[in-house]
Amino acid sequence: MSYTKDSRFTGGLMMWIWVNFVYIASIVFSAGLLMPFGLCYREKWITKHTYIEGKQLEFYGRATTLFLRKAFFIIFGPMIIGLAIGLFFAIFGSYIGGDSDIPILGTTLFPLITALVFALFTAWIARRMKKWVVKHTRFAK
Repeated sequence: MSYTKDSRFTGGLMMWIWVNFVYIASIVFSAGLLMPFGLCYREKWITKHTYIEGKQLEFYGRATTLFLRKAFFIIFGPMIIGLAIGLFFAIFGSYIGGDSDIPILGTTLFPLITALVFALFTAWIARRMKKWVVKHTRFAK
């Protein structure tokens, strides 16, 4: 198999940093709910600047279709439930437990449940998202 020298990436460094900042911010500041929008923004920019054997790539995936997929809710459902439980105990724990350790438990549960869910699903999330991105990428017409 021979490779041609026509394959290249034409994106600039500052835009690459910006695009990845937007993608990461869409995850961090929305607890992952806006991740499909950030992912599509990033993939459209990457494919716009990628040429393989002289042919430009095109990403045609839509954030709304990714967001409405069952897999997205399976991935982020446990995380959202964990966040809700942790926040509930962090905010209302002192009213429920009086002088007990429930507020401490709530403030500990909040980051621990979130971190556990992220740790368990990170590899699976990355694989599922990459499969979806590849499925929605083609050569531009």
